[in-house]
Amino acid sequence: MYLCRRCGLAFEAGPDALIRLQPLIAGITTELAYPAMVRYLAVWRFEAKVEVRGKESRSGAPPEHVWESVRRAAAPAEPVLYVPAFAFGRLVVQQLGAGLVQEQPRLELTEGVPLEGPHLSVLSGDTSSAGDAADASEGPGFGTVSPVRLAKADAEVVAHYVYLAVENRGTIDLRRIDYELSLGAAHLIFIPAVYDRRHVRDSGWRFLLREFDRLVA
Repeated sequence: MYLCRRCGLAFEAGPDALIRLQPLIAGITTELAYPAMVRYLAVWRFEAKVEVRGKESRSGAPPEHVWESVRRAAAPAEPVLYVPAFAFGRLVVQQLGAGLVQEQPRLELTEGVPLEGPHLSVLSGDTSSAGDAADASEGPGFGTVSPVRLAKADAEVVAHYVYLAVENRGTIDLRRIDYELSLGAAHLIFIPAVYDRRHVRDSGWRFLLREFDRLVA
C-alpha cells in the first residue's frame, strides 16, 4: 500500500494498475490527557456477520454468546470487525484487533491521510515533560503515520484470526468452534494512538478513543 499525503489517497498495487482507495482518519475522542506525539495506526474495518454453529468449551455458554456481546456493544449500529494493518506481529494483531472488536468504538471520521507531525513528548494541555513514563521514541519504528502492511485481501484472511482472538477472550477453555464469518464493505482507517510501554495488554498502545478511557490506569 502506498500513501499520498498530497491527495489524501492510498494506492494498492493491482495486476495491471494501481487501485485507488479513500482512507479515513478517526478523530481523537479521549477525555484523558495524552502525550503530544500522536501516532495514527492503519486498520481495516469490515462489515461482518458471524454464525456460530457449534462450540466446545468449559463454560457451557451458548455458542453465539461472544458475538452477541459484540452486537450489543455496537447497537444500534451493526457490528464491525477490525484488522490491524500496520504490523505483522501475532500478539499486536491479536490484542489490538480483539480490543477494537470488543469495544466497537464510535469513530468520528474524516477523509484523507494524516500528516506527519513534530516529535514531541509533553502532555496535551500541560507543559510538563512526560519523561520516562511514555517514551515516544521507542517501540513503533515509524513517525506519525504508520505504514500499511496488509492490503484488503490480506486483511480478509487475517480477519478470521482476529475473530478467533475475540472468541478466546470471551470463552473459557475454548476447544473447538464451528463458525462462518462473512465480510462486507471494507474501509482503511487511521486510528489515533500513543505508544506507552505501560500498556502491556495492548502491545504498548493506547487508543485515543473514549471507549478505551476506562482501561487507562
